[in-house]
Amino acid sequence: MGWNSYNHYSCYPNESIIHSNADALVDLGLADLGYTYVTPDCGWSNTNRTTNGTLTWNATLFPSGYPALADYLHGQGLKLGVYSDSGIAMCNIVPDQIAPNGSLYHESIDADTFASWGADMLKYDNCYSEAADGYPDADYNPKVPLRDRFATMTQAIQNTGRDILFAICEWGLDFPSAWAPALGNTWRITNDIIPAWRTIYRQVNQYVPTASYAGPGQWPDLDMLEVGNNVFTTPEEQTHFSLWSICKSPLVIGAALKDSYTLISDSSLAILSNKDVISYNQDSLGVAANLTRRYSDAGLDVWAGPLSGGRVVAAFVNWNNNSVEADLDFPDFGIQSAGSLKDVWNGIQQENVVTSYRSTIPAHGTTLVEQRVRSPPFPSLLLTIANSTHPAPQRPSPLSTA
Repeated sequence: MGWNSYNHYSCYPNESIIHSNADALVDLGLADLGYTYVTPDCGWSNTNRTTNGTLTWNATLFPSGYPALADYLHGQGLKLGVYSDSGIAMCNIVPDQIAPNGSLYHESIDADTFASWGADMLKYDNCYSEAADGYPDADYNPKVPLRDRFATMTQAIQNTGRDILFAICEWGLDFPSAWAPALGNTWRITNDIIPAWRTIYRQVNQYVPTASYAGPGQWPDLDMLEVGNNVFTTPEEQTHFSLWSICKSPLVIGAALKDSYTLISDSSLAILSNKDVISYNQDSLGVAANLTRRYSDAGLDVWAGPLSGGRVVAAFVNWNNNSVEADLDFPDFGIQSAGSLKDVWNGIQQENVVTSYRSTIPAHGTTLVEQRVRSPPFPSLLLTIANSTHPAPQRPSPLSTA
């Protein structure tokens, strides 16, 4: 959980932006809820390496430097995330002016540099990486497996001796769920999220084949959140946050919380601060929800998964452009009745709910319910989901499992 500059500021972070948003994480109570990793994304670095081959920050954008930034964040109980690339250059530099600031062929020196600055996380991107095609900005049909480039950085991080969370960002091109859990802590399974409603449906559809790979220390990543960027309605933001949370995607805020021009709205802050929804994401069982029923003609989805303590969380999603009144049928996710039910976004609690729960779901909204389950009279689909998860691989120490 944390904050990243890219969704709102693109490749134009600076020291003032990072300080003000880090301060807001603390002042708004978000850090206390678990949002602690602060990552300036692309655009932070100098275009060229130093004479000894190390990366360095753009001194105009970050006049105090990255070690000082780490000290500033650590002093507030936050953590520094750094951004680099598994190619010869970082993403989103000026076209036709490729600068040698990617980490390909520089993995050891860059990992040592990040560790010396006090970095706690590395987001590792995938631009300018395909040698067979002359290192294009993006290659969505790679000629060689991508694993080896990320494995090299995994080893380099291990060799630093510092606990650094490794976030693999290869855009889901090479089905990273099959190999990334052995190398890192999170891995992107989709292309970039975009500031448009259609992106939510695309992202979660791509998630379905990867859900069983989620588990403690290994999390498929649906990309950073758009909650707070004033591109979605409140019901849409609730759907977005609900699905990211129950699918156990990293919760990384991509909005401007506070800067010279922007202050996050109360409604978006309330969504990001919802303790129930955060708890589903951080649940100790570590089993991701998945799509259990799609009502194609009706434009409705059911996403559900088990929680610790004999509980279940289910999201009833309305993809339609109008509100609908509908029944969430419990057998769609393998149970028959609930001893108790909490409708999170509507603030409703009921006891002894049998077979179904009726609600009005706004356009593009979600009814999100937590249920304490009675023993069903038939094998639970959710038990099947829990038992089919892929075991955590042996990962080289000291990679973080946070």
